[in-house]
Amino acid sequence: MGTKATIAERDQRFARLRQAMEKQGFDALLVMGKGHGCMGRGYFRYLTDFHLWCHEGLILFPLEGDPLVCMISEGVAGRIADIGWITDYCSDWELIPPIVDAIKGRGLDQNKIGIAGHRRIMGAGLYDMLRDGLPKAKLVNADLLMNKVRSIKSPLEIQQMKEAWAMSKAAMDRFLWHLEPGMTEREAAAEPFRYIFEHGARDSLLFYDGRIPGDRLVKLEGIVPYHMENCSESGHWVELEMSMAFRDPTDLEVRLLEAELRAYDAVREAAGPGMKLADLFEVYQDSLKDDGWVFSEPRPEHYEFHGQGQDWTEWPVYADNDPVINDTRIQEGMVLNYHPSP
Repeated sequence: MGTKATIAERDQRFARLRQAMEKQGFDALLVMGKGHGCMGRGYFRYLTDFHLWCHEGLILFPLEGDPLVCMISEGVAGRIADIGWITDYCSDWELIPPIVDAIKGRGLDQNKIGIAGHRRIMGAGLYDMLRDGLPKAKLVNADLLMNKVRSIKSPLEIQQMKEAWAMSKAAMDRFLWHLEPGMTEREAAAEPFRYIFEHGARDSLLFYDGRIPGDRLVKLEGIVPYHMENCSESGHWVELEMSMAFRDPTDLEVRLLEAELRAYDAVREAAGPGMKLADLFEVYQDSLKDDGWVFSEPRPEHYEFHGQGQDWTEWPVYADNDPVINDTRIQEGMVLNYHPSP
């Protein structure tokens, strides 16, 4: 099993978040989360060490004083309190009424309050209820504040991510060892699933030949992609894909693979603290162009670089054709996923 998070880790995360809040003049944060890999589940795991597999909730995180977690399920809220990272909790199907009461009870209803999850996670109806319940509060989008804090991984998180990688790599190896002619896709997927859940995984997603495994017999000819995404016991995500070749590669495929590996080496050599993601993309692009490859137009909507952690895709993110400017400089402690355009 993996390395457990500690109360010392919690205190360090709380302190870093409050330092960022104080710098930007926030008196409290409202951190929104839902039980989905790209919908703030990582926000909740980061502040509670609890895996939010479903439901939705809000964390009232004040600059001073104890935080409060509110869930649509009292049972889930109570389990979060049992973990011990946030012991003050409430529940309400509508979420907002007890949060408004708590903010007023703490005398923060005329203060600057940030919302983490403002753009993509908190629904418009919940925001309207919050605004109507706190008409004198200054409600501000705090997505970037929360994302920047989370983007710098602690030594413990780095260790947990390495363990998640080792588990996922071992599961992928077992898929290959287990694979035999005559199996169904479900039978082939059973072994890697068994392995990861024996080792504490919380969630997994698997595609065989681009499809969810079914009753079809495994295809053992041509090029067959096998894709697996795993959420480890610590809540960290790993995405792996391999292409199984049941024939010799063509000359074009060999050329492309060699070019991609050269581009990967160039990106790794250039990456480091202070490097802008846009400049790193240029390194990637120039390497492929030097090998004679031409990028398709129009370009697909796809992040060439994105953070990796307790959500599938975390900040920072970068795509050269992204209408939202997301360029940033790499900082020590960031974990980046290099994800070339398809």
